[in-house]
Amino acid sequence: MKRQLLISFMVCLTFWGIEVSPTPAQNRQFCKRGALVNPARESKKIKNPEFGFAFDIPANYTSETKGSSDRTYILLYNPNEQELNACCKKNRQIACDGHPSLVTVTIEPAKSDTRLLPELSAVVLRLENIKPTTIANQKAVVYTIKSSLTGGEDIDTSLTGSFLTPNRKHKITVSAFSYESTIKPIDERVFQRVRSSFAFVK
Repeated sequence: MKRQLLISFMVCLTFWGIEVSPTPAQNRQFCKRGALVNPARESKKIKNPEFGFAFDIPANYTSETKGSSDRTYILLYNPNEQELNACCKKNRQIACDGHPSLVTVTIEPAKSDTRLLPELSAVVLRLENIKPTTIANQKAVVYTIKSSLTGGEDIDTSLTGSFLTPNRKHKITVSAFSYESTIKPIDERVFQRVRSSFAFVK
């Protein structure tokens, strides 16, 4: 089961465009994921000069920026993820144990026909709770994605908000992902903090 979760997690990251490369463990010490830590009430600002935006995350969270050929990902880590990542790196292991807490901001190129809602596919099974809104003073939509990397056998959930940059050259997606039928309350609170604080700056 854990092997299936590891493979699903790697496939999911690859689907999002995040490169992963499994490395054989050099040390048999097993890295375990602790309980999610509550987000700090205090915030710190994450700025991205390349795309001209900023948003708040809890002060006890960290961020990491990754890129693929055409997308940029900002991954937000709960303190328990920070400890696990340090252990995994030290012991050359990946996705060591349990389900990750994953809140991300994704930036990708947009075209004149770019839609805020994703197309249904073999992976994206259905969209739920679609709500038009605004984020950073831009027309946006918040929705829930039900997806599966196993053909519907296991259902994953993503709480998502999508909108275009003011010049309409890029689409930005804020999401909280879960391997379960609901989003963890802690991840939802972080999602809402990012969403409500998101702003385009000069």
